[in-house]
Amino acid sequence: MAPVASDGSVSLPIVGFRHSSDLTVTIALRSARGTSTPLSNKLTYRAPPVPDVGLSWPKIETVEIDRARVEPGITFVSVRRNFLERGSLMTLRQRDFQRKFGLIIALNEDGEVVWYYKSPERVAGIQSMPDGRILMTLADQRTRIIDVLGNVQREYVAGLSPLRDPASGAIPIDGIQTIHHEPYLTKRGTFIAMSANARRIENYYTSVTDPNAPRKAQMVMGDAIIEYDANGKILWKWDSFEYLDPMRVHFHLFQPYWMTRGFPDHLDWTHGNGVSYDEKNGTIIVSLKQMDAIIGISRKSGEVKWIYGDPTGWNGALAAKVLKPKGQFVRYPFSPHHPHVDGPGLMTYYDNGMFQAFPFTEKAPVPQHQNFSRGARIRVDEKAMTFEEIWTSETEKTTDSCYNWAMGEAETLPMTGNALLIRANCTPRDPSVSDFNEFDLSKRFVDETYGDAFVEQYSKDNPGRRIVRYRFSNPDQITSWTLYGGFHRASVAGGK
Repeated sequence: MAPVASDGSVSLPIVGFRHSSDLTVTIALRSARGTSTPLSNKLTYRAPPVPDVGLSWPKIETVEIDRARVEPGITFVSVRRNFLERGSLMTLRQRDFQRKFGLIIALNEDGEVVWYYKSPERVAGIQSMPDGRILMTLADQRTRIIDVLGNVQREYVAGLSPLRDPASGAIPIDGIQTIHHEPYLTKRGTFIAMSANARRIENYYTSVTDPNAPRKAQMVMGDAIIEYDANGKILWKWDSFEYLDPMRVHFHLFQPYWMTRGFPDHLDWTHGNGVSYDEKNGTIIVSLKQMDAIIGISRKSGEVKWIYGDPTGWNGALAAKVLKPKGQFVRYPFSPHHPHVDGPGLMTYYDNGMFQAFPFTEKAPVPQHQNFSRGARIRVDEKAMTFEEIWTSETEKTTDSCYNWAMGEAETLPMTGNALLIRANCTPRDPSVSDFNEFDLSKRFVDETYGDAFVEQYSKDNPGRRIVRYRFSNPDQITSWTLYGGFHRASVAGGK
């Protein structure tokens, strides 16, 4: 029911129209007794068109659909534009082209745009709130809450962020350097977030390919997980430096992720990219891309309860925390992205599949043109310390596979049991393209190449069958569009 203003007027925002469509609205007044009186006047409205396809708007098309099997409702996606260049070589203007622009686009079941939000900052993860508002993280270390009219309701910012603007009005979270990737809203109304912070480590790596390379002191970014309240007060904190081994590293330790985000010469150790909460088991579940693992943490004690990942390189007490497989499974998670809790011990996540190997071992990384990404669902038995892969979108690379070396989203949808997959950017199948080392100028790096992005749904068969595919592309291929992730809900307005 719309609120009545002091002058007796009523304003009722209506959202969710298909763009460029003509609508006729009829109005009826209903009394407290339930009597309905239709008004003779009819309102006509033409929904505005979306922007023209180009550098500020992607081409969006439905390329495959089994309409009767699609989950009803609206899919929201976080959309980014990419300048086709290595991050370390971009000029400031080129970097701003990426960072000073963001979109959230909502599609109906037919792939038609029914809502969008334009941001002056790049948008990372987005979450639906129970009251219909949208929670998001921005590239400048802010978390923002908006309503569906685009009004900013509240913002939080890392208090020690070098990108912080004190005049922004965002509530500072004291003592942390970053808020990044995707926030999580608990049932208590608090927020759980990733917060990478730096430590100086003596005698640290200078190479991930030569175990005998000289060592030196390095500034290393490792993730903390924080829970904070509506006032920005930290209620709980878990620090990866205190629980994990900083000497277990990823091939992308030296990639310039933090160097291009206000932290020059800082190495990327854990690279957390998603956090959820299994409230029944009291387990905070965090995805650490550079650890190639999803980790369960006790909310009560902070201790690592279990590690879902390849057992390679986990030593001492942590080795005993690695879950053992039960039954058949495709592979361990490699560069996993954002686990979603489906119920006690159940989660769905996106598996980029990157490298499938570790530094200083004899196994060679899988090259990107031979790789594939997937969605997967597992069941964790915390008592037996086992995992069971109960669903996957695919079991092997095919001619139709997509490999995106970063980002992506997979979650289980409530009505049909379909899985929503958001494929960030499908890189070309070209053996001359590398995702291994951005600083190797003898090879083409993936960030220099064009690819399309896709939003898909898969059936709950195991392996799944693709039900729908929406493509985001740039016909001129001057830039590429990337989908960080997203969510699905029953309507644009959300809520109950």
